[in-house]
Amino acid sequence: KLGHVSIAVAATPASPSFAERGDAGVAATEERVGYCIGNDQYFKRDDVGIIYQMNVIPEMRRSLVAATLLKAQFERSAWGCRLYCCWCAQDIEANRFWESMGFVALAFRSGSRTKGKHGTPRVHIFWQKRIRSGDEATAWWFPSKTAGGALNEDRIVLPIPPGTHWSDAKPIVLPKAECHLPDEARGLVETETATVAERPAKGRHSNAKSARGTSGSPASVVPMVEQRRPMDIARCGFRYGEVARAVEPVVTVKPKREAKPKVKRRADPEMVTAARELRDRWLEHVNGSPLIGQGKYDVTRTMAAEESASRGRTFVASTVHQPLLPAA
Repeated sequence: KLGHVSIAVAATPASPSFAERGDAGVAATEERVGYCIGNDQYFKRDDVGIIYQMNVIPEMRRSLVAATLLKAQFERSAWGCRLYCCWCAQDIEANRFWESMGFVALAFRSGSRTKGKHGTPRVHIFWQKRIRSGDEATAWWFPSKTAGGALNEDRIVLPIPPGTHWSDAKPIVLPKAECHLPDEARGLVETETATVAERPAKGRHSNAKSARGTSGSPASVVPMVEQRRPMDIARCGFRYGEVARAVEPVVTVKPKREAKPKVKRRADPEMVTAARELRDRWLEHVNGSPLIGQGKYDVTRTMAAEESASRGRTFVASTVHQPLLPAA
């Protein structure tokens, strides 16, 4: 509905081209081989666009399918858009593709906390390209902080240090977890009704059934104390004994918990200010010197529209809003 999806279709020479087909859709004899999701606005800037996703089926890679999709995305963007960017995880081979397309690695940020190697935090590389042919004057730009997306956490964006490569090791900068003492203290010790022999099974009427013996008389009950992991207690700066003395166990039936919304982790405001100043100083230095991507393929906007042939097929970037590639 937003018009952000372009689909690459592999058409045989005998089949009608997309221009002849118009907006009739993708023919049944044609095969969808890839798609690109992008927008010509990023951070509410009209001069910067972004690629969200670029996917090509494995058997059609290295066949200029992605390059055709990328060029189609540039062509369909507003005329005022002069830069395109993307975020790419540092540990995947797709970075080589962006480099070959003429994108320049400008900055990086910390990504997911657990999706790196051996469950370690991940690093995202920020790539950017000038999409006008022969353009060497448009100033580079990148955000000093990101706050949206699937991470749902603030991320400080830092420039790649001079003399280093985008594939080199990068520092991990993550926001600290916020700790609210009253909520954490109340949650460290929990009580509930249980029999001496065993804890009640989880269910709708488990507490009522477990409190009765075989003859129907109430059985003896004792408080069951459940404590959190030590790492959660240490995070609040308290020893378990101190909190346990402050919260006295009470024999009661634990009420059903309500789902609490996930609290978004915010970056330190002082660090955000420092990152913004570092970004501005770095861009002032970089924009005053030539920094051009070493791309193998020219996919700039003013390039003449040509159909790229490979393996006897013609790849056409379709802007018809069709479902994405079916699951393999």
